Formats: sequence, structure tokens, C-alpha cells
Amino acid sequence: MPSDASATSRARSGPRRSGTGPSRRGRRWRRVAAAASLIIVTVVLVVLLTQGNDPEPVAPAASSPSPATARPSPSPGPAVPEVAPGEILLEAGAQGLPVFDSPGAAEPSEELGQWSALGSRTTLMGFARESVDGEEWVQVELLGAPNHRTGWVRAADATVTSTDARIDVYLAEREVELTVGGEVSVLSEAVIGEDVSPTPLGVFWVTDVLDFTANPSGVYGAYALGLNGWSETLEEFNGGVPQIAVHGTDQPDVMGQAVSNGCVRLPNEVVTEIAETEGVGVGTPVVVHASRGA
Repeated sequence: MPSDASATSRARSGPRRSGTGPSRRGRRWRRVAAAASLIIVTVVLVVLLTQGNDPEPVAPAASSPSPATARPSPSPGPAVPEVAPGEILLEAGAQGLPVFDSPGAAEPSEELGQWSALGSRTTLMGFARESVDGEEWVQVELLGAPNHRTGWVRAADATVTSTDARIDVYLAEREVELTVGGEVSVLSEAVIGEDVSPTPLGVFWVTDVLDFTANPSGVYGAYALGLNGWSETLEEFNGGVPQIAVHGTDQPDVMGQAVSNGCVRLPNEVVTEIAETEGVGVGTPVVVHASRGA
């Protein structure tokens, strides 16, 4: 943000004086000033006599937003998948997973470890593929903020898998749908983010499956499916990163409302069915739509 430069002014020296009387230059300036004053008075009288109404007020110039109110730069837009979500999953090996800025780049821009911060195998989802000198490269989105940052990984550096399970979230309808092999397995009403902390749009995937069945009345219910996406309005949540999740709740009366901090909440029995009965795991794509018609 540009800094405001302080206006500087040069001091003008007055007419030089000798002794206590004015010099000729001083007397000349007095005559000029008197003439100028007479002209100004005349102009003002003419304006007042010729105007029949008060002048229209001039609106003040719009000021730039202050740092406290300026909107943050938007996140990059989501990658447009060239392959179906879930068709390419890349699991990191024991050496982790190097990420490059472009296919064929010589040096990685980022190195991901073998495990996520929550203890799951680091898994990325592929959005496109490209071959460079006979070597296959896969475009991926990365973890954390801002959402939808992209990079490239070598297929040879990862274990390549796939899944036919998929979770779709429809914000306008407040619904979550799990399909397996193209068939709907679970359909449920859900809670989504409120207006000040909306659930972000786009294609995400499950990075962690956390079992909280020992305390299903906790803040995350029976299970939490952590996603690679972050809240786009919160900088932290409960002292940690504002990671988005699909998780349970033991408060079914809040279903259908927009009251969360960005996460998607499901009844405990539904999220348990998704995690246990359907076996949804790390790498499962989660596609967040504005509505079913979008």
C-alpha cells in the first residue's frame, strides 16, 4: 500500500530590510498587494451579484480505504479439472513429495513431508497431466491458504491411486450428497458457513479422517473429515489454522442453517455412516457448489 508522503514547503524569505524603514522593494510589494486585494474584492462582488442561488455543495473526494477496512487480495481461482475429481490421487512416499512451479522444472519450489500435520499420509489430488521428455507430470492444488494454489509433481515421485467416491456440497440447498461409483449412497441436510465466514467454493479433497466417536458430543461430533481448504475470511480458529472440514454434530436441530465458521456439519449418524459404513477416506474429492443448478 503506498505510503502517504508528507507535503514539504519551502519558506519564502520576506523583503530585506535596512534599519527600521521599508526598502523600495518593500514599498513596491505593498502597492502590488493593495492592487491585488482590490481586484479580488471586485471579483467577489460581481460573483455575489450575478448568482441567484447558493452554490451547490461539492461532494468530498472519496478517500482510499484504510488498512483496517481494505479487502484482502482474492484467492487464486480453482483449477479447472481436466480429469474427473478422484481419478488421480498422489500419495507421498517415505521421502515426501517435491512440488514444482511448472512441469519439467529443474528444482522444486516446495517439499511436502510424508505425513500431514494431523498424522495422515500426505495425499494430493490431480487436476491435469502433462508429459515432458517422456516423464508424466500432474498438476495439483496445494494445502492451506490461499485456497486453490497450484503446483506440479512428478508421477514417479508418488504412489498414484484413485477413488470412485465423491462428496458434493450444495450451499443453497444446504445438502450433502455422497456418491460411490456414480450412485447416491448418502443424502443429508447440512449446516454451512454463515455470511461472515462462508464455506469456500471449489474442488477440495479429504486430507484427514479423524475419529471422535469417544466424544461424539464434542465440537466436531463423531468424525471430522479435514479438507485441504482453509476459511477465506478467518485467520485462525480456536488458536489453530482455520482448516475447513465436513464433521459431525449432536445438534440435529441446527440442520439446514448457515451458522458455522465455514465447516459443513452433518448429524453424527450421517458422518459416521460416511466414514465407517461407506469407508470414505483420505483423497476423497469434496466439491462445494453454490447450488445444484450452478
